[in-house]
Amino acid sequence: MQTVTIVGAGPVGTALGTNLLGQGHQVRFAVRNKAVDVPPDAATIPIDDCAAGSDLTILAVPFPAVADVVPRLGLSDGDVLIDATNPFGAAVPDGHVSGTAYVQRLASPGVHVAKAFGVLGVEHMADPSLPGGFAPVLPVAADDDGVRDQVLGLAREMGFDAVAVGGLENAALLEQAALYWGLLAFTGGLGRDFVLVAHNRG
Repeated sequence: MQTVTIVGAGPVGTALGTNLLGQGHQVRFAVRNKAVDVPPDAATIPIDDCAAGSDLTILAVPFPAVADVVPRLGLSDGDVLIDATNPFGAAVPDGHVSGTAYVQRLASPGVHVAKAFGVLGVEHMADPSLPGGFAPVLPVAADDDGVRDQVLGLAREMGFDAVAVGGLENAALLEQAALYWGLLAFTGGLGRDFVLVAHNRG
């Protein structure tokens, strides 16, 4: 069992928290308003210094909020922050190559950052299982091989077909992959229930 702090109790954070609770992990939601609805058996805590005592912290707030939120998390050397945000509809501030690069700059030096959970619709996050025994592809990038392996293991436990895709230099591609999902789901008319799976010929 791990202690996971999810920053934000919107649809993404709530779905991921529901999944993690189902795997037996302890889940805490860091929120501005303790009156928000969270899954049963989850705790709510203030955002300030919420990372203390966590094995992992998942950032699941709207991207415009990261500049205010990330410096308040109380992250320390060796802590792991999983960035599940996407900078949709706006340029990344200060010329950073990706939203995750901006999140990494906002975090304290020595904090490890991974990019995951941002390339599919929220409909697949609480229960990723698909007909036919398939699972959604979930790429994971991180600034450290051990941290990437840790996040891969967690994502696979949660039911995703998690794939290691290198370091954070690839985070911009993952953010583009999220836009590609949106293109197919909305412009292409496939709908929010659409998700990509890996299925090899043969």
